[in-house]
Amino acid sequence: MLCLEGLGRIIVALLEAEVTSTCFEDVVHVLQCWLASAKAWERERALQVCAQLLGDCEERFEVMRGCACKQFGFLVGLLGPLTTESLAASRRWAGVCLGHLLQMQAKTRNVAPEAGDIACLRKGLDATDDVPLLETSYEIAKTVCKYFPPAQAADFMSTITESLKCTRDERARAAEVWMTTFLEECGQLIYQEVPEVLHVLYSRLQTMQENTHRPLLLLAVYVLACFHHDPVVDSLLQKRLPLDRDAMELWSILGRSSLGVQVLKYLTQKLEAAGENSPEPHSAAHELDHSQAALESLTLPRAISEVVFLLPAKERVQRLLPRLLPGLLGEISKALGEGMLLAPLRCQRGLFFSASRSEDKPRSPYCEALELVLSRCMEKRWLLLLWRQGAWASLKNPQAHADGVCLLTSVLLRNQLVTRGMIWALSQWLNSPSGNLQLTATAFFAELMKDPPVMEKKFLESVLGVLVEKSQHGIGAVRQMAVRGLGNAVRGAPKEVHKHKAAILEVLQRGLENTMCPVVAAESMLALAEVVRKLKAEGLGSAFKDIARSTKRFLEAEPDVLRFSAFSLYAVLASSASGKRSFFTREVWETWVSLLLHLRDPDPEVSNVRAPRSYLQNCRKPQKAAW
Repeated sequence: MLCLEGLGRIIVALLEAEVTSTCFEDVVHVLQCWLASAKAWERERALQVCAQLLGDCEERFEVMRGCACKQFGFLVGLLGPLTTESLAASRRWAGVCLGHLLQMQAKTRNVAPEAGDIACLRKGLDATDDVPLLETSYEIAKTVCKYFPPAQAADFMSTITESLKCTRDERARAAEVWMTTFLEECGQLIYQEVPEVLHVLYSRLQTMQENTHRPLLLLAVYVLACFHHDPVVDSLLQKRLPLDRDAMELWSILGRSSLGVQVLKYLTQKLEAAGENSPEPHSAAHELDHSQAALESLTLPRAISEVVFLLPAKERVQRLLPRLLPGLLGEISKALGEGMLLAPLRCQRGLFFSASRSEDKPRSPYCEALELVLSRCMEKRWLLLLWRQGAWASLKNPQAHADGVCLLTSVLLRNQLVTRGMIWALSQWLNSPSGNLQLTATAFFAELMKDPPVMEKKFLESVLGVLVEKSQHGIGAVRQMAVRGLGNAVRGAPKEVHKHKAAILEVLQRGLENTMCPVVAAESMLALAEVVRKLKAEGLGSAFKDIARSTKRFLEAEPDVLRFSAFSLYAVLASSASGKRSFFTREVWETWVSLLLHLRDPDPEVSNVRAPRSYLQNCRKPQKAAW
């Protein structure tokens, strides 16, 4: 005993000679090795020396400059589990050590510790049964937490989780008690330390793949998220290995818990904020934010998928759909790059594609997340339809993205999932600096115009004006979608179209002159077919003749898409020409050869376009016309 006291005095003298935090850390590191010894008597002696060291530090607090308090978190994590040691003497020494630490911490905070708090550190440590000892250790932990400095939370968690790997059951169980008690009592106060604490827990998970304490670490993350789910989510999104087992398991824990809805809401906010408020290029902040954004672009869709899949309540996902869909669709659109704006689009020939598209290439994480979100909002048969029609392959294909958006919008309309919030969010893209987002939004509204929600028709009247403007856009794909939207609006919003009849006719007729972009001319003819079908020859006035004359130029055009659209429009002109019979009869005879050749067109879709047979049979050869 005298030797141990002498050793303690020597250590204190050394510390007084060199009062630095580094020197104190070195001494504690040496003692830590003995405190972790497999021999109970060595641990007991190390605790005795530690008690004398901390007692002298308390007496010489001013001289020692509070060195021990700077190691408070580490020392508590080291000493706390030792309150359940097998030797009663060791338990008492551990309580004495914690008492000295509390006294010094109280001085640092300029408060006087309560007498009951100090007495609690010694009461019950002489018990022999495991259960009373754990209960006593729990009470001690609660007392210590009253004085815990939040800034040292990571040091405590690093030390206490190291004790979980101890082969002695009593110390490992005590470490569990201290860790959970700390998180429950101090979790609210450690907001700034959440990233560091989570890093400690995540690191331990990676080294405890088959350990029995792994569920405890997962529970610790959940408890931490209960207090601060936002920084927990932020930290998980920045993991360097976004797809590893541990990260996905953590997202699963959060998704199936009571926090699932809150976590999904925050992930939705992150999705909406992606790409916004970016710092100036070439700045240090820009490089840092770019690195973080790159990581989140990998982790964010995976996190959304995992949480959505495990979220118990489907209706909560549906409520967030007006925010989730634009966010996910926007990321899919932006990922396609400038090639999406330069690629020629196909011309619409029906509501759905005539043949399904293969899914041979892996889909983007955002496509997968969008599919999973929709699976919680609609019946399986609609998802099967989207898959069979190749919607997901189209969305990630620059040449077919706009068609994929149209198909997706059509299914959303049929399921009554298009809400005012979704319409408003996508309308903001119509004037976005990003050409990709403009094209995606224009395609969405082009299909929406076909069958708009009744309550939104007044709002869509303003969108109709935007589509008229977009028909003159510098990007051909945007022009094509705008023209398609105008044609669909004739069917879906006839009253609103009637107010803008002159402007729409002018735009569509001008589109027929766009020989540099055949698909725009073809789309214009399909849109004019809708206008003619609705207004008839009488409603079009002189424009009827102009449209008929312009259409003739495309009956023998080389591109299949132009011939298909031209014959489709010509068929509608024929059925609507009751007020222009003599004029249209002459037009038919002038194009008779083209009409006959049309029956043997090499493109089956073109040859299958039919004008009303009864009308063409009644067309008579004019008196002076040559055969």
